[in-house]
Formats: sequence, structure tokens, C-alpha cells
Amino acid sequence: MTTDVDNRRLYRFALQYDMNGKTWATEIWAYSSKDAEDRVAAMRRSLTMCGQLYGEVEA
Repeated sequence: MTTDVDNRRLYRFALQYDMNGKTWATEIWAYSSKDAEDRVAAMRRSLTMCGQLYGEVEA
């Protein structure tokens, strides 16, 4: 669990999908199970690849 800038609790949820005979997983942060489901639904409608990540900088 973590908190957002407004001090609201965020929880980490696992996502799973199948591709080319293998199972893959990733994660998202959401405020609740319902919020996580809503985010997955939004991904189904509009998810696109933005590009390769080469590094990460902490804010």
C-alpha cells in the first residue's frame, strides 16, 4: 500500500494476460478493487504502447 498526494490509500493489483502460449503479468495501483476493474476496462478501450523505457528517475 502507498498513498497519493492527497493522502488517499492506493493498493497494488496484479494483472495477467496470455500471449503466444505463455502467461504474462504486470501491475497497477488503484484505490479499490472497483477502481482497479474500472482501470482495466479503460485499458481495454484505449491502451496503446507509448515507447520503450530506457531509465527511471524518482520524482
